[in-house]
Amino acid sequence: MKKCILAAATLIVFLGLSLDVAWSQTSAGAGKATYRLTHIEPFEPFAVVKGGASEGLTVDILTEALSRAGIKVVFSGQPQEKEQEMVLKGEVDGLSFFAINAERKKSFDFSDPYLMTGGALFVKSPEPPCNSLKGLEGKTVATPLKGPLAGYIKKNFPGVKVFTDVNDYKSTLEMVLDGKADAAALNTQVGAVLVRGSFPGKFSMPEKGFLEIPIGVAVAKGKHGDFLAKFNNGLKAIMADGTYDRIMAKWGVPATTKPPKE
Repeated sequence: MKKCILAAATLIVFLGLSLDVAWSQTSAGAGKATYRLTHIEPFEPFAVVKGGASEGLTVDILTEALSRAGIKVVFSGQPQEKEQEMVLKGEVDGLSFFAINAERKKSFDFSDPYLMTGGALFVKSPEPPCNSLKGLEGKTVATPLKGPLAGYIKKNFPGVKVFTDVNDYKSTLEMVLDGKADAAALNTQVGAVLVRGSFPGKFSMPEKGFLEIPIGVAVAKGKHGDFLAKFNNGLKAIMADGTYDRIMAKWGVPATTKPPKE
């Protein structure tokens, strides 16, 4: 009888500890099979919603890398100004496309860089292409506040007036067309796609960007570390077997979009 009581007590303790561990893992997001990632909508060629589903360079890379770890990812397109708040409030698990810098690392944890992008200047045609912020001293450059370019310009080019009262890339370009800004500072690849598709012939295309930025997946600080580790391993796998390069070729982006080897 005593042995039965002891065995029962041991089983109860074991089950209690197991439930505690399971609860703590669930609370921390460990072991999840599906993660919810948001992206700016629209943000071609990196991500855009078509027919109710997200597609693009970022979507392909993340889907392939995470599939190697048995993780499914659900993407949702959101306005740029809402993305960060949604992650910090736990409404989604992470940002699929987020520039990595020291300031953002205070609130977010990042994966390894999976893309290199940057900032470029778009000026109204027929003005000549503008490739440097040095030529815009005393002039106004429009760029979304939530993007990484506003802070960079203010810090490194204090003589440039930065206008950030814009919600998205399209409205930023419209500020230039309306004469309210001298140039739009936008993501190099995304800005070029948007100009060609929505404003053909109205802007002088930059010959090169003024800033190079590493891009990673971001989650709220202290959350989903296991997810980031699995993504990093999956990223290494698709880079090693040629899948990554095939995705790059599919979307027609330059070789400089690939992050340098460590």
